[in-house]
Amino acid sequence: MKLRPLFNRQHILKRVARGDEKAFALFFEQHWPQVYGTSLRLTKSSEKARDLAQDIFLKIWEQRVRLADVQQEDAYVYTLARNTILDFLRKKLFDTENIDLLIDFFADQSINPQQKLEYKELGETLQYAIDQLPGKVKDVFVLSRVEGLTHEQIAQRLNISVVSSKTYIVRALQTIREFMAMHSNNTAVVAAAGMILHSLKNNF
Repeated sequence: MKLRPLFNRQHILKRVARGDEKAFALFFEQHWPQVYGTSLRLTKSSEKARDLAQDIFLKIWEQRVRLADVQQEDAYVYTLARNTILDFLRKKLFDTENIDLLIDFFADQSINPQQKLEYKELGETLQYAIDQLPGKVKDVFVLSRVEGLTHEQIAQRLNISVVSSKTYIVRALQTIREFMAMHSNNTAVVAAAGMILHSLKNNF
C-alpha cells in the first residue's frame, strides 16, 4: 500500500504511537526497504542485515510513543537505524579476536595506495592504540603480532615466563579493543573496518 499524502503518514505515526499494530504493519512496509538497505550496505551480509532490520523495527515499536512528535519521519528512521547498525559494528569489529585481522591487513604490503588512503584514519587509530600499550605489554605484543615470535621465543628474549607472555597478549588485545571502540566513532572509520574484516573472513 502506497502512502502518498503527507497527512496519511502523520496519521499513521500517531496511530502507531498509540499502539495500533495494523498501523505499524503499514509503517513497517513503508520503511523496510530503507532500513534493510542501510543494514546491508554497512554489514555486507543479507542475513545479518535482516536480523538488524528486525531489531531496529522492534526498537521503534518499543519506543513508539516518540513517533507522535516526529516531524521528519524518514530522517528519524534513518538515524535510529544507522546508530543501531554502527553500534553493532563497533562492538563486533573490535572484538578481541578481530584485532589481529586489522593488524594483518595494515601490515600487508600488497594493499594498494588507494586502499591505504581510504583506510588511513582507521590505520592511524590502530597504530596509536598499539603505541599506548604500557611497557612489557607493548613489547610482547609487537614481538608476537608484528615480528611473529612464539611465546617461547618471547619469553626467552624478554626473560619472562611463557605464561606471562600469554597474559600480556590478552591484556594488549583487550586494551586495543577498548581503545578502538572508544575512538572509532566516525561512521567512515567503522564502515571501513567492516569492509576490511569482510574481505579477510566472514565475520558476520
